[in-house]
Amino acid sequence: MEYIKFLGIGIVGGTAAGLLGIGGGTIIIPLLLYFTGMEIKAATAVSMVHITFASISGTIFNYFQKTIIFKYSLYFGLSGMAFSFLGAYLTKYIPGPALKIIYIFALTTSFILLLLRSRISRERDWGLPPTRKDLYRIIPVGAVAGFTAGLLGIGGGFLFVPALLFFFGMPINIATGTSLGAIIFTSIPGLAGKFLSVDFNVLFGIVVGTGGIAGVWIGTYLKRKTSPRAIRLLFILFFIIVFTRVVIDIVSYYMKIS
Repeated sequence: MEYIKFLGIGIVGGTAAGLLGIGGGTIIIPLLLYFTGMEIKAATAVSMVHITFASISGTIFNYFQKTIIFKYSLYFGLSGMAFSFLGAYLTKYIPGPALKIIYIFALTTSFILLLLRSRISRERDWGLPPTRKDLYRIIPVGAVAGFTAGLLGIGGGFLFVPALLFFFGMPINIATGTSLGAIIFTSIPGLAGKFLSVDFNVLFGIVVGTGGIAGVWIGTYLKRKTSPRAIRLLFILFFIIVFTRVVIDIVSYYMKIS
């Protein structure tokens, strides 16, 4: 019965990954914390297993649907790889409550980018490689997203998608697919760092990851049937729910120790 619960969590996270272009960690971690009672550091490791499974399968699905631009996935992903491993390895040195506070700051940053309208023209040939000016935006965003992703056990899509929308004016259905491609590069070194620094149940991670593969297929299918405006609104709603839940948890923790 316990494994069915973890499988269900993986499906929910995978559906969000396929639909919104995130790794699913921002949903997986709260579900693991509040429905299984898992400790946050172990939850970030299990989440990273899920993200690896979900990002690879999601990238394949988006390739067949032609909703991914690999050049941007590659540049964003490569700029975040080393930082993802570093963040994952440093997890063991950071207290659980501090991780949740960092998590809140990460959500807030991406939420602001998502709400701001892009000033970039959408009339652009996405078959061309990023320009040098583009790289000045891509590399810092990739580095920050990679480090935060590794530290928190999330994919980085929480920042990749808003950045692709705000800095490049990319259509949201393309941005979500491109984000999943970039997450492959941050999830694999992040997972390696988790194995070295965090003690967790690997089997639970595999079960959650397996559910994620099924969920990504569902989410990618739903993305084809959902309008860009609805996807953006879902992204905003998702941030509000997760933000509220984690803030309540942080406040409750500090009230207990005070």
